[in-house]
Amino acid sequence: MDSIERKFRNVSQNKLAITNKPPSIFQMNDGEQVIAKEVGKNPKLYIKLNNTLYFNEFIEVSKGS
Repeated sequence: MDSIERKFRNVSQNKLAITNKPPSIFQMNDGEQVIAKEVGKNPKLYIKLNNTLYFNEFIEVSKGS
């Protein structure tokens, strides 16, 4: 894969938004994904599918040094 193709693939990838508060179902588009990191809580991945908002909470496994 040459450098131009690699750059094109990086540009065309969907960016995952990271916010400090949970998203509103009314502000998200269908299929959109957002990671929310609230103070003192584990990060959550929110996905809107068919006008329904789902989330998955990340659990800390280990810390680096």
